[in-house]
Amino acid sequence: MMAAENWRYCLIKEIRRKSIHLTGLSVPILLLSVGWRITVGFVATALAVAVVLEALRLKGMIRLPEVRESEEGRVAGYFFYISGCLLTVILFSEMIAALAILMLCIGDAASGIVGSVVVGSNVRDSSTPRKRKPRIVSAAMLSVCMLLGFLFSGVTHLPPHVYLAGAAGATIADSVPIFVKGRSVDDNFTIPLVSGALMTAASMI
Repeated sequence: MMAAENWRYCLIKEIRRKSIHLTGLSVPILLLSVGWRITVGFVATALAVAVVLEALRLKGMIRLPEVRESEEGRVAGYFFYISGCLLTVILFSEMIAALAILMLCIGDAASGIVGSVVVGSNVRDSSTPRKRKPRIVSAAMLSVCMLLGFLFSGVTHLPPHVYLAGAAGATIADSVPIFVKGRSVDDNFTIPLVSGALMTAASMI
């Protein structure tokens, strides 16, 4: 665990960031209430706005709240978050996409909050020697995602082996970083896609 003088600051800061993260809940709500077409239009519009905001931010013309220091000179996580949600909605069935995005919104929030007070959780920093997140962080992610699958099974009608596959996929994407040319692939992008892909594969069994 972090030193006592640091962990409270890190925890509060991460809770603030993840409260913004939870705005992504609007995507599964729209998907389940108004359907695929309107949801795709909504998320595509959000992505277009994000493109403009990121262009302005990277040029130093604007500042955005809760952007990490490590994101100052590169595309921020919220852009990958929206991109991952859009691709998830396009590629997978409505129920699988809704649950995969819930796992991103809530599961990753739980992982981030626990990880904010556990040393070695930032495995996507290329300077870190760790190859995966600490077990306690992965356990939090897996537990929350499994619980989400169970709680929403009455809505999604996805059987246990399907939502458990999704929970495992979300946890793997969150816990094990992928590096391309020395840069990590943002987990906001990979979590819903890996989760959705494994649920789709499991549903065919």
